[in-house]
Amino acid sequence: MDKQVKYEIHKSQLYYGNVAHWITTISCLIALIAPVFILLFPRSNLLAPNMVFGAIFKGLKPAEIWETSGAPYTYGDFWQLYIRNLLSPDGFATFGIVLGFCVTLLSFFPAVWIFIKKREFIYAGISLFVVALIVLAMSGLINMAG
Repeated sequence: MDKQVKYEIHKSQLYYGNVAHWITTISCLIALIAPVFILLFPRSNLLAPNMVFGAIFKGLKPAEIWETSGAPYTYGDFWQLYIRNLLSPDGFATFGIVLGFCVTLLSFFPAVWIFIKKREFIYAGISLFVVALIVLAMSGLINMAG
């Protein structure tokens, strides 16, 4: 008879997965609800969706799309622009998208905490290094796209 081997999942992975699951679920719910608000309150949007999509389909460059949309945007001003307009329908949609992108960052914190509690400092250090890379990329200080 073959013995079945039971594998134990490390607590850090369970916490990481649990946080990632719930943040992704919330982000997806926002992504489902936000377009309804965008369509219900078109005058409250920061960007006029019909103008933006028209400019995209014409093949305009990003700077020309922003100019067409009427939003006061300059490169590197993304966070300030959307934080000031967070309560607009498309600001709410952007919050859902950003939350979805931040899932890795937010999920690392409970995992790092478990690594530190279990005195697995190498894994905690590697995780914090990845967190630092994510924060630097989000801030615009490093650009991994080239």
